Amino acid sequence: MTAASKHKRLKSFMERKYKRLVEEAYNYEYTDHSLSDVCTFEALQLDQKIKFLKY
Repeated sequence: MTAASKHKRLKSFMERKYKRLVEEAYNYEYTDHSLSDVCTFEALQLDQKIKFLKY
C-alpha cells in the first residue's frame, strides 16, 4: 500500500466520521444540548484535521 493510498483511506475515514458527528449533533440538538455541543466540538476538530490533510 502506497503512501498516497493510505492518505486517501485516512481522509475518507475522517470525512465519514465527520459526517456522522455532524448528524449526531443535529439529532441531539433538541434533546441533549450538552451532548450536541460535544459532538459539534469533535466535528470541528476533525474538520480542521481534514483541512490540514489537503495540503
